[in-house]
Amino acid sequence: MTLRIVGISASPRKANTEILIKEALEGAKITQDVETVFISLAGKKINGCINCRGCITQGKCIIKDDWEETFKPLIDPIPNGVILGAPVYFFNLNSQARAYMERATSLLKGLFFKDAKQFPPDWSKTAAAGVSVGYDRHGGQEHTISSIIHWFLINNFVAVGGSHIGYIGAPGWLMDEANKDSVAKDIKVGMASARIVGRKVAETGLMLKYGADILEQMKVNGEI
Repeated sequence: MTLRIVGISASPRKANTEILIKEALEGAKITQDVETVFISLAGKKINGCINCRGCITQGKCIIKDDWEETFKPLIDPIPNGVILGAPVYFFNLNSQARAYMERATSLLKGLFFKDAKQFPPDWSKTAAAGVSVGYDRHGGQEHTISSIIHWFLINNFVAVGGSHIGYIGAPGWLMDEANKDSVAKDIKVGMASARIVGRKVAETGLMLKYGADILEQMKVNGEI
């Protein structure tokens, strides 16, 4: 049974964040049945939510840009795992990552407005983790990953961390350089934690997938 893991790089460049996300996706390939999908927001136009309320009346976000296209892999079909990465800008998410997450509010309006038809996707069986790259070793990576995890939690994903190396996710740094592939030299922490995060997302996604099937069968059997 195929396990589908989606990795999103919210960096405006095809560089270090992308490298770390792709490393995490490699770590997620724990069986031959794991399918990975990579999405880059580099070169994409993603505007922030402006609270125009168009999604309430129209049933979808009405802002014309690349958000719907780049967000669709998180909805159709709902993946078993998601790994979202962003570079550190002033100790937190870059604006493109923030806008990408903000726009998901257009999927939730049925929870709050009686005239709205759209309800949030069921991500309760989707494992998720955060990845971040900063210039310095302690340059805001964990704070940035925390923001990503908060978004996962409020949207009902099952968030996983990076074990004893990356702690809450996969933090990479540029090893006092500023090249597009500098993070690849951060083998002991950045690349290693990315692999661990990818594996944990896949393992948790696998448990959620089969656990949900067992739970459903228990309901059918009247056991719960």
